[in-house]
Amino acid sequence: MMSLGTKVRQYREAKRLSQDDLALRLDVTQSTISNIESDKSIPNSMLLKKIADELEVDINDLLNDSVNNIMSNNDFSDHAVAAVNQYNPVFNMQSLELIESILKTRNR
Repeated sequence: MMSLGTKVRQYREAKRLSQDDLALRLDVTQSTISNIESDKSIPNSMLLKKIADELEVDINDLLNDSVNNIMSNNDFSDHAVAAVNQYNPVFNMQSLELIESILKTRNR
């Protein structure tokens, strides 16, 4: 199972972006990207959404491998809730933008 940081690094490298490039695009420091990629820190829900958007990947692809999709029939699936709870510091379940992003992605 790949960590969130490993996935961010792989997607960033696939886009041929340096940590500095991604940091500039996200308006964060290079050390923030480094800490995320080395799993020293977990991005909050807003930064996670920005990372997914910038790397042109689905948020689901950045999260736990055991979660195929967070949303099922426009509702959180039981296994997804368990996986999301694992990343509790990441998610503020009141984050309207994150939920809207997941729903938009799900409806594509």
